[in-house]
Amino acid sequence: MTQLIPYLSFESAKEALAYYEDVFEATDVNRLPVGKEQAGQFGVDPEQAEEMTMHSEFKVAGHKLYAADRFGKAGDFNNSMTLSLNWDKSNAEDTAAMTELFNKVAAHDDTKVHMPIEEQFWGGVMGALDDKYGVHWMFNGN
Repeated sequence: MTQLIPYLSFESAKEALAYYEDVFEATDVNRLPVGKEQAGQFGVDPEQAEEMTMHSEFKVAGHKLYAADRFGKAGDFNNSMTLSLNWDKSNAEDTAAMTELFNKVAAHDDTKVHMPIEEQFWGGVMGALDDKYGVHWMFNGN
């Protein structure tokens, strides 16, 4: 079986992981810091290496994401894509859970809500927001 897993990049993936655990209720969080022996390879100070993240993974609503530090590369790589959390709207438990998660994230000070989660004219439920790191999220129940 193959998988397509989004790979996000952050100025500080360690900080971002704590944010996703707190705000998005991320689970199964694993972080691989840069070791002092790899510091030169990543262009970082060996004394700061343990604070840097070479790879991490976590789950939001049961879906796996990867993340790492940018290691000084310029640009905001995360805002050029959208992550869509999709569920079967006829499942009341899933709809309640996704609505609750959307509202929790939307209430965070650093979140920009583009569309509140609500019934749409096409019959689905949808909401859209940007998180603290500029990642675009769509919550989509059909």
